[in-house]
Formats: sequence, C-alpha cells, structure tokens
Amino acid sequence: MSLKSASETALVVVGHGSALTPGSSAPTRAHADLLRKRGLFAEVHAAFWKEAPHLSEILDRVTADKVVVVPNLACPGYITGTVIPHEMGLTGPVTERKNKRIRLTDPVGTHPGIAEAVASRVRAVIEESVLPADQVCLLLIGHGSTRNPQSSLRTHAVADELRAMGLAAEVRAAFLEQEPKLEDWRDVITAPNLIALPFMISNGLHGARDVPALLGFDADAPELVNMAETGTPAGPFEVSGRRLWYCRAVGSEPLVADIIADLALAAAGG
Repeated sequence: MSLKSASETALVVVGHGSALTPGSSAPTRAHADLLRKRGLFAEVHAAFWKEAPHLSEILDRVTADKVVVVPNLACPGYITGTVIPHEMGLTGPVTERKNKRIRLTDPVGTHPGIAEAVASRVRAVIEESVLPADQVCLLLIGHGSTRNPQSSLRTHAVADELRAMGLAAEVRAAFLEQEPKLEDWRDVITAPNLIALPFMISNGLHGARDVPALLGFDADAPELVNMAETGTPAGPFEVSGRRLWYCRAVGSEPLVADIIADLALAAAGG
C-alpha cells in the first residue's frame, strides 16, 4: 500500500461518546488529533454516536472522495453492526454514495496489537511494584452484552492471548452485564495481588464509577484523578485482603493511535 493512497483518503475515527460524561470521548479525540498531526491522511475527523460531531452528519464535513471509517471500540457488536451503518448510511464494508467510496474497518479491539497494549501496562505495574508473577491475577473487564455475544467473545480472546504470554498466575475476564459478573470477583480470584484493567475505550461512567464500585474501592480516590490525567495506574488499594491496582481503559493507551492508523492504512490501500 502506497502512502499516496492514504494522502488522498479521509479518516473518520468513530467513538461512542456520552451526553452524561463528555470526558469519555477524550481518547478518541486525542487519537484523532495525533493522527492529524502526523499528516498521513488527507483529513482526520472524530465522530460519535452520543455527542457532537454526530455520526449522521460527519460525512457531510468530509471533502475527500475516499473515506475510511475506523470504530474506536473494544469489541464488535451492536454499535459496529447496527448503529454505525444506520447512522452513517453504510451498506457494508464498502459503500458507494454521493461520489464517495467509504470503507468501514473492524474495531480497534480486534487488532492483534491490542493485547500488547494491555500487556505493556500490566508489565509496568508488575515491575514498578516488584510483584512476583505467580502471585498476580490480571482481571480484564469488559462491558458484555446480552444483545450481541461478539462483545464478550473478543474480551475472552484477548484474555486468552494474555494468558499465553505468562504475565500472571491468573488471567480472567469479567463483565458488567453478563456472566462471569465483575461483582463476583472475590469468589473466584485467589491471588493476593490483583491488576484490574477495563477492556473498554475510555474511563467514562463505567470505568470511572461503576467498575471501582464493583471492585470495592472509592471512585473519588485522588489516585483515580491522577490516573485519568497521567495514565499512572491507581493503587495499591487494600480490598478484601488483597492488594489491587487499577489501570485506565485500554483505549486510552497511546499505542491505540498506531492501531487506528494501521487499520486505516490497510483499508486505504484496498
């Protein structure tokens, strides 16, 4: 694929967004800003389902006749399969409309590099806190969905990849909306040290409030404010006889911008 193909292509990075917690869109906006500065694409836009600029209007802002849409989402599911196509008027992986050719990629969470983004954060916690790997459990926390099983399948697959890396004695997946439930973590995890990381794009309402509450520590702890600002994992917290470190959502990791670029460059050359 030539860089000329990308230089003639507009990139639209799609996020969930939120009317209640506007900060949840920050990672998507930050990745779009970084990619815009790199100058690989003719244009770079961010668009959202739940906040402006909205999916339904973003293509009207694009001037290039070649467009790549990359969902900045952790898993395939209802949003990638139903919401994005409906809101953007897409008919499949490639849509021809109004003199534009629009290519829709898989979400960033399906990229092979996403497991390494998680692993690098976990390794940093283990090394900085001098934790014996055989006394650590990594808990990967997904949203889950009873509406679309693809959501949990990808989270489980990434957990399998991390388990194969031998990072910790235990690697488990847990979910907010389906089994195994995050609220039951005390019943299944035996390791004295727990590293919890949301397999989500941002620390929005779920990552900032719901997950800390279910894990059993104060969502208003100063360490969480520092984590949101700097990316430094919060903790250790003493919870139910364990030490617990909490990492920001994987979608906030800088490596995700590279993953978005990789997906977009591959599509631009297709």
